[in-house]
Parts: sequence; structure tokens; C-alpha cells
Amino acid sequence: MGKNRRIALSITAGLLLAFLGTAPGPVPGVGTTVAGGGNVTFIGYGKGHGVGLCMAGVYYRALRGEEYHDIIRTYYTGVSFSRISDDMVIRVLCRDGVVRPYTMREYLYRLQEEPDTWPAQGLRVLVVAARTYVLSCIARGKHSADGYDICPYGSCCQSFNEQIDPSTRPNIVAAVNATAGEIITYNGQPIIAAYDTCCGGYTAGPEEAWGGDPVPYLRPVPDDACAPDEDHHWRVTMSWGDLQNRLNSRPETAVGALYGVEVVSRWTSGRVKEIRVFGSGGSRVVSGRLFASIVGLQTHFFYIASQNFDEYLLLQNPSEESAECLITYMLNSGDTLQEECIVEPHSRLTVKVNDRVQNAEVSIKVSSNVPVVAERAMYFDFLGLGRKGGHASLGLREPRRRWYFAEGYTAGGFDTFFLVQNPDPANPAHLAVSFLGNGGEADEMYYTVAPSSRMTIWMDQEPGLDQGEFTAEVESDVPVVAERAVYFGYRDLGGGSAAEGAPDPATVWYFAEGYTGGGFDAWFLLANPNPDEVTARLTFFLPDGSTRQVEVPVASRSRATVSVDDLPGMENQEFSTLVEADAPLVAERAMYFNCRGRRGGHDAMGIRELSRDWYFAEGFTGGDFDTWLLLANPNPHPVKAVLTFMRVDGSRRQIEVYLTPRSRGTVHVDEISGLEDAEFSIHVLADGNIAAERAMYFSYQGRDGGSCSQGTPTPAPEWYFAEGYTGS
Repeated sequence: MGKNRRIALSITAGLLLAFLGTAPGPVPGVGTTVAGGGNVTFIGYGKGHGVGLCMAGVYYRALRGEEYHDIIRTYYTGVSFSRISDDMVIRVLCRDGVVRPYTMREYLYRLQEEPDTWPAQGLRVLVVAARTYVLSCIARGKHSADGYDICPYGSCCQSFNEQIDPSTRPNIVAAVNATAGEIITYNGQPIIAAYDTCCGGYTAGPEEAWGGDPVPYLRPVPDDACAPDEDHHWRVTMSWGDLQNRLNSRPETAVGALYGVEVVSRWTSGRVKEIRVFGSGGSRVVSGRLFASIVGLQTHFFYIASQNFDEYLLLQNPSEESAECLITYMLNSGDTLQEECIVEPHSRLTVKVNDRVQNAEVSIKVSSNVPVVAERAMYFDFLGLGRKGGHASLGLREPRRRWYFAEGYTAGGFDTFFLVQNPDPANPAHLAVSFLGNGGEADEMYYTVAPSSRMTIWMDQEPGLDQGEFTAEVESDVPVVAERAVYFGYRDLGGGSAAEGAPDPATVWYFAEGYTGGGFDAWFLLANPNPDEVTARLTFFLPDGSTRQVEVPVASRSRATVSVDDLPGMENQEFSTLVEADAPLVAERAMYFNCRGRRGGHDAMGIRELSRDWYFAEGFTGGDFDTWLLLANPNPHPVKAVLTFMRVDGSRRQIEVYLTPRSRGTVHVDEISGLEDAEFSIHVLADGNIAAERAMYFSYQGRDGGSCSQGTPTPAPEWYFAEGYTGS
């Protein structure tokens, strides 16, 4: 997929940002709260306006032997050369405030733009440009009303010092004499020979630096020569609160509690043209120049450093009419912001959450006028510890008062988080969370989640649970949404997984995915919340229609862990699984892998009911992404399934697959003609009840891993996500 994994599509209905709640929004700059957390880093390039000659580039080009005419032509497009007399007299405002006449020659001898130690060809570039610039100032009458032709200040004209003794500057004198009278022209007229300190790798057009119309000979051009200069690139890190305060100090950028900053457009050179800042007080789009000035950046040639976590929301609309969606982002602070978007019929939309909410923990609610499908994908480098990867989860349809999880582990290199979203705008949620260990030991902890908010429970930091293996049951006095994320170092693998909670235990669970070949390990986690022991029977369906079975006792109020790789006959198999129990339990499957060098792990909650229909919002085969569809047919008869792939432009591609009785099928989407490099959603329509999951293996901006998610049998008008993070 490369570094351009996704580009969020245009929001058709525009961006609606609002601070919701009964209290008025905070007053900008006065006691505002910080919606984002941590720090924000700007990576920038260059120093100064960047128009015309990049003097750092001139210096290094001269050092590597380039001739001064060639250097000038590099930075000024389509120019020629002419000559004047250096005996011409110009009126110079001196630093002592006196206007004095100087010949052009004597004026150039006393320029203070660059040191005398510069290489000869570089000094020649300088004096030719400076001579030309004086003529352009006279032609424009820049200072004619003030009674002089040019001033001594680099911030306005050129740096000049009447106190300089030319005899102390033999190299500059030599450069002036060697280029006697030489000027730069375009269409026979002296150019405005702008020059500056360092362009940062790409010069700017005057329209980028000062506004106005482009100038043909001052077109932006790339410049590799200035790369060694100390001003070529820079980095500025500040706290989110500091950024918020700086923006709120000016009415042009005041938005109250700052939610995010998004670059809207860039100039040809890469400099920021427009940037959007948004917060509890609304949204403002300002110029990159103004933003850089207010924030304190030395140029508007900058990028916002990527966070360790990138989050995407994937929306699928399988219907015949456009879906009008409202996305509500809920932050730990209780602040919310909203965004409206359109998902066209038979299409999908990708929203990069980092562009909306930065450096923040965030939960999401999606509402739509027609039923849609929603998933969330995240790519990460957890704490910068090398636990890189990604995970994906289907949204939950509704909040519940109770959620169950079979998996949980905090020993070794594992970190487990429970994420709880309270979408109730008025009432806090009071949680009682029970943790059950393998030996029947139990802990119960209590938490409160504010209205329209979310909370993170980091189990490794909870007393007594920092070295445990456990299941969890979340109980709340108001309906909430709960997910669990695990980040791990497992043997030589690093990564993470996420799964939504199960609203109830069940006696039957289905899993379409499973593999123990190559570098894959598969585990089943079985949680028994009952007061009595439960026996679970696992039936594995293999691609050839054969099956394997194993029975597993699960102690009361405990959990059992099954390593599929250790079961006889299952050491090197593709399989789907049916879990049946004599009392309701909760079943998950975890897998750890090295898939063609992409190392990581994923986890999925089991499927409680089979269906003829399955929908998946996410799917991608571009770059270094592989998408697989796993289909389980536990029936004693064959099943035909029609797979419809819905692209972002609304076009569709269909294929048919046939599943033999009591078997599993695998579809590698990358191998389907027309889908080798595509972004899509999926609809599976079968003539019998089956189970379906989707697995993806990838390398995303240096983060390799994989994810797996079950499908949903029906779209819905609302979806909830407890987990979400855009920080570092």
C-alpha cells in the first residue's frame, strides 16, 4: 500500500463541527480544556521566504564546482544576461539614516549578505543578483517617495553597511570586478532578483510567499543542493495545550478546545497553502503563512509528524440510495465533534480519523438514514517498542449493559486494554468489571465513564492483574459499548489485536478462519462464566471436507486455552471451527504469525449465528496489502456463494465460489482479475447458511502485521466503536 495507504475522500456534505452538550462552549483563550493529549511535532524545511536564489544551495553548488551562470539559471527560469555600467550612481539609505550617493561598484563592495570566505562562484552569483535587484527597485520606484533608491536592511532590500572597508574583503571585490555590470534579465528587463537563506529543498513562487500573481522567472524549482545546510530541515515539538493557546491568542485561529489541525491544500513547492483548525468553537481555514506565524514556525513549509497510531473508519453502503451519515467523535474529556458525509450507493468511504481528531483517545458513533456497515482499522507502533502492526474491528450495533471477553493477558510482553464508550449524553456509566483467571480466581473493579465519553482501562497497571491470564465481564448501570485491545511481544513477533465484546455467552460459536501452517500459531480462548464446569467440543472443518474433534473441559468461572498447533492432526492445517458447549460460554480465536515476513497477530470473537448474507466494509489489495476472505460451510450439503466487491467509485465486480460440505473455503482477493490494486467493500450472498471472516496481511508505513474481522449479516442505521486512538 505504500505510504499513501489511504487518502480520505472528500466529505460531500461538508464538515459540521459542533460542541455538544448543555453548557456553552469554552471561551477561546480563557480556561479552555485540551481535547487532544500529548505533544504535536511539526517537521519543517527551510528558512525565510524561499523565493528565487536559495543561498544555501548556491553555496553548495559553488563548492561542487558549478559555474555561476549555470547556478543562476537553476533558480531563475528562462533568464538571460545583460550589462550596465558599474559607474552608475545610486542613492543609498545608510544605517546611520543618511542618504549617500554610491557608484554601483562601491555599493556592491559593501554588501553584507554573505561572508568573504564564500567560494568564488557563489560570490559571483550573489553580486550579479544584488546588482540586478537594485535596478528592479529603481524601476519599480520602491523607495522613490522616500528620496533614495535602496535601503540597507535585508528584511526589506539588501543588507548593506557603509562602515565596511573593501580592502578587508578581497574575494567580494574580486567577484564584483569579475562580473562588472552583469545583470539578469527576462524579456530584456531586469528581473526582481529575489534570494533568501535556504529554500528547504524547493524554492517558492512569490504567490506562495507574499500572495499575488505568479512570476514566470520565479517559478518554484526543486533544489537538492541545500540539503547539507543547517536550515534545510527542522523540528518543532510543543504540547497540545501550548498549540491550543497559541491559536486561541489570535481571533483568526481561535477555536476554543482544540480538536485537530488538518492541512487542506499545498502550493507547488509543498508549502502549506491552507490549513484547517477545528475545536469546540468551530472550524477555521487560514493560510499556511498565517498559521506558521502564529504557531512560531520559521516557514510555512512543514508537515505534521505522523502519530504512532493511525485510525481509519470504513463505511459501506450496499443499498440503492445514498447514505447520509453523521459521525460523532467522543473524547475522554466529554467533548464531542460531528461530521456529516455521504456514502454513494454500492460504494464505500474511507475517513482518516487522525485528520479530524489528533493526539486523542476517541470513540465513535455512526448514524445513517439508510442501513450501512461500519468498521474501524488502526495501524500502530505501540509505545515505540517495536510492537508494530494493525487491527480491524466491526462496529457494535447498540450499547448494552453487559459485555463478555474470553481473552486477556498481561504477563511477559503483553499489554491488555479494555475500552468502554458511554454514548449517553446525560448519564455517567458506573462499571463493575469482573476478571476471572484460569484457576477460578476472581477480581472485581469499579469505574465511572462520563456522559458522551470513553475510558481506557490498562490492565497491566491494575494492582494484582499485571501478570495474569483472564477473561472479563463488563457490567454497567447504563448501556455502554466495550472492546478489548492487546499489544504484545510474542516469541519473535510484535503486534496487536482488537475485538469487540460479546453481549451474551452462547452454546454455539463459529469461526471461519484458522491456520497452523508455516509461521502461524492458532489458539482458542474459552470463557466459562457459569458456577459449574462446562465441556466444550471443538470441530475443525478442513478444506477437503474432513473433520477433527477435541473436547475441552472449562472449569467454573474460569477460562481454558487451546493451542490448535498441539492437537494431533492439526499441526499444519487450514480450518474453520465449530465450538459447541453444554452450557453457554464465550469463545475467541487468537492467531500469531509470520506471513511472508509480515509479523504480528490478530484476534476475533466467534460468530453466534450462521447467515446467507455477510458484509465487510474494509478491503484493500494495493501496495503491500493482501486481503483474504474465509468462508465456513458446516452444512452436510454444498453451498454456492456470490461475492460482490464494491469499489469506491460505485463500480462492482462479482465472482462465484463453491463450498463443499462441512469444509472451509479461502479466497485470495488479490488474485481476482480487476481487484489486484483496489479499495473495496464486500457482500457475500450464499444459497445456504455459512460463516464468513476477512483477514488482511500488510506492510503499512513501516508497520507490518495483519488483522481479522468477522462480517455482519445485515447493515444497520447505527454503529458504535469504543476503541480509537490517534496519538503517539
